[in-house]
Amino acid sequence: MFTYRYRELAVALEKKGEVRLALAKTLRVNPEEIFNLEVERFSLDSRRKGDLRWSYNVIFDLKRKIRATGNNARGLIESEREIRSLDAEPGKSTVPMASHVDIIGAGPSGLWAALHLLRKGFSVDVYEQGKQVEERFRDIRRFFVDRKFNAYSNVLFGEGGAGAFSDGKLNTRSRNLFSETVLKDMVQFGVDESVVTFAKPHIGTDKLVLMLRKIRAEIVKLGGHIHFNTTLEDIEINDGRITAIKLKNVFASPGTMSGINSAKQSNASTAISHWQPCEALVLAVGHSARGVYELLHARGVQLESKAFAMGVRVEHPQTLINRRQLGNVDTKITGAAEYFLATPTLNKTSSAYSFCMCPGGVLVPCASEPGTLATNGMSYSRRNGAFANGAIAVPITAGAEGFDIPSSGSLFGGLDLQRKIESDAYNVGGKNYAAPAQTIKSFLAHQEDKSLPKSTYPCGLVQSNLWDWMDKTICKSLAEGFQNFDRKIPGFIDQGLIVAPETRTSSPLRIPRNNETLESVNTKGLFVLGEGAGYAGGIVTSAADGVRLAHYARRCK
Repeated sequence: MFTYRYRELAVALEKKGEVRLALAKTLRVNPEEIFNLEVERFSLDSRRKGDLRWSYNVIFDLKRKIRATGNNARGLIESEREIRSLDAEPGKSTVPMASHVDIIGAGPSGLWAALHLLRKGFSVDVYEQGKQVEERFRDIRRFFVDRKFNAYSNVLFGEGGAGAFSDGKLNTRSRNLFSETVLKDMVQFGVDESVVTFAKPHIGTDKLVLMLRKIRAEIVKLGGHIHFNTTLEDIEINDGRITAIKLKNVFASPGTMSGINSAKQSNASTAISHWQPCEALVLAVGHSARGVYELLHARGVQLESKAFAMGVRVEHPQTLINRRQLGNVDTKITGAAEYFLATPTLNKTSSAYSFCMCPGGVLVPCASEPGTLATNGMSYSRRNGAFANGAIAVPITAGAEGFDIPSSGSLFGGLDLQRKIESDAYNVGGKNYAAPAQTIKSFLAHQEDKSLPKSTYPCGLVQSNLWDWMDKTICKSLAEGFQNFDRKIPGFIDQGLIVAPETRTSSPLRIPRNNETLESVNTKGLFVLGEGAGYAGGIVTSAADGVRLAHYARRCK
């Protein structure tokens, strides 16, 4: 038996999944001669407008050896099947850890750390300041109507983290055994198996909610406890080691204090704080837990500023993006079109690029503190909305040096810049979560619009000249970026609407850690994961951080 790989096998658009027949035709063999055919990766090849096709990378066996000739030679490679397993991954069970682990945050990194630690026999308690995803969903919808901000249950905080109310993209720059484990777990919890092989998979908020409920049930089945409406209030460090944590059960109606495990606290109706011993603390808090950064800094845990990005959300008719990116095709076959844009700006001292693009999606307000406003995008699994939206972001240097903020250059300079822009946006929008907005055409002319086009933003828009209150360096870089993007997607300027600001692309701070243990460099027993630690970006990489921690962990008592 001979094993081969074939790269970029072309399959007609309307014949998605018919890989065996396409491979047999390409190789000029009988389909029955192909054994053990596996799809390793597939994607939509849209390089030639009007001639779209699916492109597959496959591995397969033949009983006879074949020669790569003609068109075959480009993609056919004689190969071997690799047996890859986490059991053979270096570092397995090398990091001593207390048998009981407390995890702060029920986002991807926290949930996957809990799941895999439990599978290794650890005892685990997860503490999440927000609510179960079902209740969180209702709170968000209620907020869109009454504009009463809930600091603990919103688009950023609650079960599933910020990723639960997003496009649900699962693509990563590179896949490894940890990220592959995450994707396989997702399939176990009901997500379509194509997420393992599709190059740009996504779930959508509606499917994420269902998956999160199943993960929660599995954690409880394995003996774990998830405590909702419970926030980290303080930590105790003695001789450079975590020894205790102070938790606060924030106000909630009876029976909702700890979700599934609410029986223990079913009579609670007011905020209650308590200290408890802790030998292993996992921080999986996400990039918007600003209070945790301030707490860590006050207690002497090492932090450092890092580069991040800010900008705006832009919205376009999805039909424009479909036509420019895919041509005249049936998007029921291909799915709604995306774009990935980037360009140097300001004499190559800066840049502008697209981030977290949501085809057929909607805009949402996301804030983690009262009196502030930021925007984000999300979409449902079908991505069939009338509008496309995406962040157009500008890099912010570590410490926010060179930007319009008094404390520029300090450890918290980036966070201060975020807060300033979000506070200004809240005030410009009328202090009721309406968002400042401007057409791209008017933005380039430095003019306020007389009227605004339709938008999916649920809390209303306010005409505003962004140059009057946003950071000027960001505005200048965005302006150059828009002009470049219009050359790549004609109509980007004329049909584009800006809804501002987009400030939460990633964390402006990092918690330095030992790469072999994932432990804080100066605090023993404190393990830091995911986007909040500054070491991940997105659902899969954050969850993979949780898998990595559990893989390294060894129960020491």
